Amino acid sequence: MREKNRVIMIFVILIIGVTGITYGVSIFVINNISEKSIIPPNTYPFKDSMNRVVYVPIDPQRIISTAPAITEALFAIGAENKLVGRTTYCNYPIEAESITSIGGFSTPNLEIIASLNPDLILASTTNSETIVLLENQGYTIVNILAETLDEIIRNMGIIGNLVNNWKKSVYLMHNMLVEMEKITNKTTTLNTYQKIDCYFEIWETPMVAGTKSFIHDMIIKAGAINIFGDLDFEHPIISHENVISRDPDVIFISEHSASWYSQDVASRSGYDIVNACINNRIYQCFDDIYLRPGPRIINALENMTRYLYPNLFI
Repeated sequence: MREKNRVIMIFVILIIGVTGITYGVSIFVINNISEKSIIPPNTYPFKDSMNRVVYVPIDPQRIISTAPAITEALFAIGAENKLVGRTTYCNYPIEAESITSIGGFSTPNLEIIASLNPDLILASTTNSETIVLLENQGYTIVNILAETLDEIIRNMGIIGNLVNNWKKSVYLMHNMLVEMEKITNKTTTLNTYQKIDCYFEIWETPMVAGTKSFIHDMIIKAGAINIFGDLDFEHPIISHENVISRDPDVIFISEHSASWYSQDVASRSGYDIVNACINNRIYQCFDDIYLRPGPRIINALENMTRYLYPNLFI
């Protein structure tokens, strides 16, 4: 336990030195556990995004990922050799598809999971039922969530620390922060009157990105105004009348959902007076980079910023 704490301290110091951003040790390990607490051998207590204290192995060797973003992160930090299972949606990098599939996010195949004998399962879901299901089966499962791009970057470090690939994760964090700063250095030059009103439509209902989604933070960092940024939810469902009355200059929609829409956005009743439709500023965004809180999220930020303000990149 002392050795693990020492490594964690070094990890945090490296983050401070390399990135200039300080994250408290408490995000990696619980230090106030009573000395009399019974800690399973070769484990340490960790508090995940659901505030659950989980006893994780010091050196996990058989990891299952239940989220594409986590699978991408494991590959990005060079821990793919420890990955024994992934969901059917984990399709990047291409090498991930050769790893055994355990099924979908909310419908994991328990027989396959048992056959893989994992010592750590990493998840990124608000579906607590899946977490409880796997936990009740006796598996060590850690849930890792994010509401901002900064938290996504921080999570790369958390994942790296959990799987003992923290050195590479520090450099991944550093690179992501540097690339993000290149974008925000451009967008922070925009005056208030230059900022574009927009929103991101997750699904046709319309289901949109609210304040508690990292897409909202992406819009802010891209220098725009989320017209539904006053809705304190992750993905609130709003009415078409709301869209029309708030009159966005730009509309972002996910590429996957668009193929299932009953009609094009610009063809909706009443949308002919919306600026985004009048000026043909409706952009389809590739789900795999926009909706996954993983290593490629900064690519999505740059892509969004280029859609909004192409002149910033001339």
